[in-house]
Amino acid sequence: MSFMIMKRSLKPTIIYVEDNHGDALLLQEALTERHHDDIALVVIDHGAKAMHYFEVKAKVKDIPPPHCILLDTHVPIVTGIQLITFIRSSPSYTGTPVYVFASESDYRLLRASTEVSKESFLIKPSAWEGFLDLADLLMASASAKADDTKASPADSQPEVHATGTLRLHPSSAENGTKP
Repeated sequence: MSFMIMKRSLKPTIIYVEDNHGDALLLQEALTERHHDDIALVVIDHGAKAMHYFEVKAKVKDIPPPHCILLDTHVPIVTGIQLITFIRSSPSYTGTPVYVFASESDYRLLRASTEVSKESFLIKPSAWEGFLDLADLLMASASAKADDTKASPADSQPEVHATGTLRLHPSSAENGTKP
C-alpha cells in the first residue's frame, strides 16, 4: 500500500489591522472586484489583538508569516507604531511587506525610530478607485512574497512601490506639506 503526501496549498495571506469596519469591508470588496479571489484577507480590529497575533506567529515556526501586512497607525490600545516596531524587530517577519497608513507626524517618527522602508507609507484611500489601487498593490506584494521573488526590479525593499494617490511622498511629509 502506498501513501501520497499532498502538500497543502496555502492562499497568500494579507493581515489588515484596522478598527474601521467600513474600510475593511471596502478593501475586501475591492479585492473581490479585481478578481483577487485567491487571497485570504484577515482583518484584526484592535491593536492588542494584532500584537498577540504577531507575537504568536513569530513563535510558531511551522506556520509561515503572512504574505503582506497593512496597518493603520491609529488603532486602539496598542498603536500601529508599536506594532510596526515589533514586526520590524522580529526575525520572523524579515522580508514580509508591511504597509502603513500614517499621518505625516507618524511618518517622521517611524522613519527616525525603526527600520521602515519609504515604500511602506501609504495614504488611506478616500474613494473607491483608491481601494481598487490598494487591492492591486497588496496583491502584487503578497504574490511576490508567496513566489519568493523580488517585488519589482526598482524596489530594494519587499514592498511594491506605490504610485498615484496611495503614495505618501516622503519629501512632502518631511516638509510638512500635503502630497
